[in-house]
Parts: sequence; structure tokens; C-alpha cells
Amino acid sequence: MKKIVLLLLLLPALQGMAQDTAYARRLIRDLSSPQMYGRGYSHHGDSIAAEYLRAEMRRLGVQPLADDYLQHYTFDVYGMEGPCSVTLNGKRQLKPYAEFRILNAARYATGQRLLEAKWKKLVDGVWFIGKKNLDTFSPVAATNPGGSPVCVEILESALPRHVRKVECQIPLQYHPGYRSQNVCGMVPGEVDTMVVFTAHYDHCGTLGDAVYFPGAHDNASGTAAVMDLAREATLQKPHYTLVFMLFSGEEVGLKGSHYAAEHPLFDFDKVKLLVNLDMFCGGDEGFAVVNANADNTRAVVDRMVRLNDTLQVAATINRRDNAANSDHYWFSSHCPAIFIYTMGASYGGYHDPYDDCKSCGLSHYENFLNLISGLAL
Repeated sequence: MKKIVLLLLLLPALQGMAQDTAYARRLIRDLSSPQMYGRGYSHHGDSIAAEYLRAEMRRLGVQPLADDYLQHYTFDVYGMEGPCSVTLNGKRQLKPYAEFRILNAARYATGQRLLEAKWKKLVDGVWFIGKKNLDTFSPVAATNPGGSPVCVEILESALPRHVRKVECQIPLQYHPGYRSQNVCGMVPGEVDTMVVFTAHYDHCGTLGDAVYFPGAHDNASGTAAVMDLAREATLQKPHYTLVFMLFSGEEVGLKGSHYAAEHPLFDFDKVKLLVNLDMFCGGDEGFAVVNANADNTRAVVDRMVRLNDTLQVAATINRRDNAANSDHYWFSSHCPAIFIYTMGASYGGYHDPYDDCKSCGLSHYENFLNLISGLAL
């Protein structure tokens, strides 16, 4: 590993950049702690995280890009605060998340998933559905104007042979016009041409008071990497002006980045490249670059691949066409924009209570980020 880092530092494209795994791990630990409530829309977890990140940008000496670093916007969303339970036949109390999940009805309870359920029961307008494997948990976005906004999936193996009675507590609170924020800073360079680094800092929030989702890999890791790049940029004046944007609302439909693209804080014509980092732990199998084959991104990705061929930093770099799967997407119609995520262990689960800091492998972190940060020089 030392040999690789030395080679990176000797290359003119990467000279002067030195990322810090200890710094990144501290941020991942703090952002995935219970005090952040899963960085969602229960207990204003997103705002707690935003205040933490704003304070860190201020401490580092990053200049505010928005008013006191925060770009406010609103959207409709649900939170889940309070007791959360499902009881069958008056005595069988199910384990939250492990045996039942409260899911977005518009996203999960429609179509084949509901039709194919061997057991289902409608209780007070809410579908209870038995499934062999429970679906992925995500925040409940306000996308279902008719009927219940949620359904409840129950693990088939937890169902008694005959379900006579279903009792539940679903702690759902509707927040119309919920006020959230992007956290935005910049470090002026020798020229006003910009390289923009972005990540989403929000995550899935809570399943009532019973479960919170730490979101260490998704995406405290990408947020920490962007902050690490900001930390490094303040130590020595960069050639390009560097912009650092951290979005909320990604988990409910790329809300924060959509707002930022429609209400720009900088001139898109001056952007050389936007790099979005989402899920940045692990990396034993290398990393993937989304929107790598566009006319305005192909050359820069080619350069990164050639450098990796020489240094063998990543096992492989997969190239993917553009997709609306992270926050780069809204910017890709305005400026060159790519999305990078790692492939392979180790990290916790996906959208579950086990995606915590201790599960985050960062053995490839410094080398990957040094390779990526060369795009800013």
C-alpha cells in the first residue's frame, strides 16, 4: 500500500493530495450515530446532520457557497416517531425490521409484489402482506395521494398458521412542506473553472422508536470523502476552484440535488467536472463510474482508467451509462457529471440497521480517493 501511495504522490496529476482515513472514519462514526436518528425525517435527523456538517466546513475554513452554507428547500414527506409494533392473534408480537417492515405503499405494495403474496390482509386501509423475503426499507415519501401511504410486510416464517387478528401501531407523521437543506461550500482556486464534489448525507431515518438506520456506507462514507477533499483543499490553494455540495432528500427521490440543479449556486458553464460519491466503503472489486461514456465525460474517465492501469489501485473500473440512481443525474444535463461507487466488501447491509461504522472497510479509501482527487488538478 505504501508503494502505491508513493507512486500517486510522485505523479504530477496527484501531487500534494493526501487523504486521511482516520478523519473519514471519525465523520462516518459521528454521522451514523444514534444521535443523528438515521439522518432522515424523524426527529429532524437531516437537520442535525446538516448542522454537524456546516460546523465542520466552518472549522476547516471552507467558504460558504449558500447563505451560511445552507441551501434550504421544501418537500412533502413522512416521518416515523413513536412506538412501532405488530401483534398477531393478540399474543405474537413481531420484531421490528427483522419480522416486519413498514414500507412505502406507492413503491412497494403495488403490482406483482401484492398480487403474488400468498397471505394478505387489509386492516383499516393498510395492506398486511406475507413475504418469504422482506423488501428493502426506504423512507416513506409523499407519493401516494389516494389510500394509505404505507403497507406492512411480514416475514412468512413469522406468521402463525391462522391469522385471526392483526393489531398494529404505525407511528406515521405527515410533514407537508418539510424544510430541509443542502450543505454547500467552496475553496477558491487559482482560476474560476470549477470541479464540484458532491454526496448525499441523508439516509433512511427510523422505523419508529424501535429501529434507526445508521447509513454508514450509504452514504456517510461518501459524505466523509467529500469533506476529506474539502479538508485537503484548505491546506494548499488548489488550481481549480473546488465546490463541495452535500445533499439531503436523496433517499426520497433525489430531492436535494434536483433543487440544487434547478436553483444553481454557481455557473454550470464554468464546471470542468462534477464527481458524485455515493457508497464509498469496501472496494475489494474496484469501483464503478456511472455516466462514464457521455461525450463530455468519456475523456476524463479514460484518463482515470489509464492511470489505474499503471498503478493498479482498483481491481477494476467498471464503466456504466447514465442512470437516475444518484445525485449526479440532475446535473448531467448541465455539465460533465459522473457518479462513483465502490464494489465488493466490506461494509454493512443495505438500508438496514447493520450498516454501521464498525462494518465499514476503508482499506482502499486513501488510494481510491487520491485517484479520484487527481481529476481536480
